[in-house]
Amino acid sequence: MNLSQHFSLDELVFSQSALRKGIDNTPSAESIANLKRLCELVLEPARALLAVPLHVDSGYRSPILNNLVGGAPTSAHMDGRAADVVPIGMDLPNAFALIRASEIPFDQAIIECNAWIHLSIGFEGQPTRRMAMTASGGPGHWVYNYV
Repeated sequence: MNLSQHFSLDELVFSQSALRKGIDNTPSAESIANLKRLCELVLEPARALLAVPLHVDSGYRSPILNNLVGGAPTSAHMDGRAADVVPIGMDLPNAFALIRASEIPFDQAIIECNAWIHLSIGFEGQPTRRMAMTASGGPGHWVYNYV
């Protein structure tokens, strides 16, 4: 199922950790609607802005999977409002800077561990916060800094 021109439901729910542990990572209809909104409002515009494909490292996470990987208890991944992406063929800090400076209506853009960019949308009908941060550390010990 395509969520947008360049993103599919399969890639937004795929998880090596879920496969290894036998965890069902099937999203609800509401989470699928959020994933579609995430793709249309944030991921597709970011892909167009950067002019490179975006590899999705982590999209939707069931609460069990989110806990397993050390995600925040209130993670936007759990309701389909976030994805961690890597721009293919572009320097990560440069991609992050371009996204931050753009008009893309992200709720959060976080460059995490200098390895991927977390992009999220807010709840439908809520104002966009456009929070830009860096994160270092690891599961359970993340340190966030606003930029």
